[in-house]
Amino acid sequence: MLTFSAPAASFAAEQSSPGNVSKNVLTQQKSVKTFTVFYSNSKKIAPNTFTVNKGDKVRLEINPLDTASGCMNTIMVPGLWDKPEPIVKGKKIVMEFTPARPGSYKITCAMGVTSGFINVK
Repeated sequence: MLTFSAPAASFAAEQSSPGNVSKNVLTQQKSVKTFTVFYSNSKKIAPNTFTVNKGDKVRLEINPLDTASGCMNTIMVPGLWDKPEPIVKGKKIVMEFTPARPGSYKITCAMGVTSGFINVK
């Protein structure tokens, strides 16, 4: 499942009262690209390959259907999310990051075994 959240904008109108120092302000929040994946012991993570643009705000949500064991009992994305997160059945893992450089980033366990990729253009 792949979901995207739409950009939001809010406006502050200039007030004519002398005590108000606010100006016309546009605050636009950049959209967040949310990728929802599932982990199972038989299939690992699915889907396991994603493409984003440099500077995109990314939210990777991993929903474990099983508790992982052995080498793949944690998940991380070296260079984008360097903290190994334990994979525990029913405990959603959320990683939020903004890639600064193009490249191919591996989705791995703490030992570096690859289970997917995030490609940054």
